[in-house]
Formats: sequence, structure tokens, C-alpha cells
Amino acid sequence: MPQLQPQSQPHATAYAPYAATSTEDIPWLFLDARAYRRLGLVTIRHLGGTTTRANHVIVSNYGIFVIEENTETGTFQASPGINWTQYRGEQSLEIPNPVRQVSNEVQALLEALELPGSHFHPAVFFTSGQAYLKGEVPDNVIAEGFTDYVKRFKKVILSDSQVEEIVTQLTTPKTPAKPEHKPQARPPTQPTHSRPAPGRHEPAHPVPTPAPNQTKNIIYGLAALLLGALITSLLVNWLN
Repeated sequence: MPQLQPQSQPHATAYAPYAATSTEDIPWLFLDARAYRRLGLVTIRHLGGTTTRANHVIVSNYGIFVIEENTETGTFQASPGINWTQYRGEQSLEIPNPVRQVSNEVQALLEALELPGSHFHPAVFFTSGQAYLKGEVPDNVIAEGFTDYVKRFKKVILSDSQVEEIVTQLTTPKTPAKPEHKPQARPPTQPTHSRPAPGRHEPAHPVPTPAPNQTKNIIYGLAALLLGALITSLLVNWLN
């Protein structure tokens, strides 16, 4: 059989932290734990952040069984619609259609494991022993004989290595991807000032250079002072 070839970016990830090594803790499940690998409470996380949970997932050479367990008692009116009707005594209430629920779980697992739909066997099992089904009940909705139902599937779909690979994938904790760190822009470098050569001393406070108009005013002022001094000297000489 060809090996599983996962895509680079799956649409969902699945994790089953409660992997069972035997089926003895499930009183209604009489299967060889070596041939049927049960995983309890599989959580499928979608890319958008939503999650889907499956009560039981059994991985075997004969496919992947996804089981929606219902422990309620009473009479259940099945229908292909969104809801079923549950009757207990004189009371009745609407409950979500369990067939649709398990179909959503299969679809989520299909995206996480990237396997074709033919590899999955969805089932709804009422385990109370006091559940009575009527109406349009699908073949995969049962109230007793679950082990016999599973053993109906005899066609080998998955090799031993594929079964082991799927179990490992579902029981390995998923590490969230670390956010990508973009390099921060460096601040602009400040211009460096060259040090004075040895023996030269730069003034502590640079002398400001006069503006052109200020220079002209200084020259005119000096000329006026010289002219005034010359006139004074001539007057003194004339009076003497």
C-alpha cells in the first residue's frame, strides 16, 4: 500500500491526549486492542481557530471508526433534518441530529489527516441500553451490538505502518507555530566628528562668523571714527 503523503499545510490539526492501550474501560466495546487502536476525545483544531471534538476514534486496518456516543435514555425520533426529537415520558425536546454531528467530526478528521472519505466509518451508538429508535434511522445509528457492527467491515484499507503513523500523528502534542519576527529597522546613524590632530586644540566654543551685512556695518563704523579723528586734528591745528 502507498505510504501516506501529507500536504505541506493541512487545513486542520488533531490531537488525542487520551490514547487508550486497551478497550477494557469501555463496557460496550469488545474488540482486540491490538487490531483496533482506540483514541478517546480527539480534538480537531481548524485554521480559523474553531475546534471539533470526537468522542471516540478507532484506528484499524479496516479504516478509521469515528463514534458519537450518546448516553441518554428514552425514545428518539430520527429524521434527516437538523434536529431529532427525544421523548421521555410526557416530555419531548429537540436535540441536534447526531448523524450530522458525527459527519462533521469525520470531515474535520479528514482535513487533519488528509485522507479520503472512504477511509472513515462514522457511527452513532446509544450506550444506555434504554434508548429506542424510530423514524428514519440510518444504518450507522445503533442502540446495541456495536462490536458486531464494527466487525462487519472486513476490507483492509490501511497497512500496519499506516495505522501506526495515524496513531502517532494523533497522539503527538502539536506545538503552536512561533510568530515570525521581522527585523526591526535600525535608527539612522549620527554623523561622527573627526578628532583634532595632536598639538591642535579646538576652541571650546566656536567663534561665530559675522554675517555679510554685519561686516559692512563694522567697516562703516571704523571709517566714521577715523574721519572724525582727522577733522578734530585739523581743527586743533587751525586754532593754534
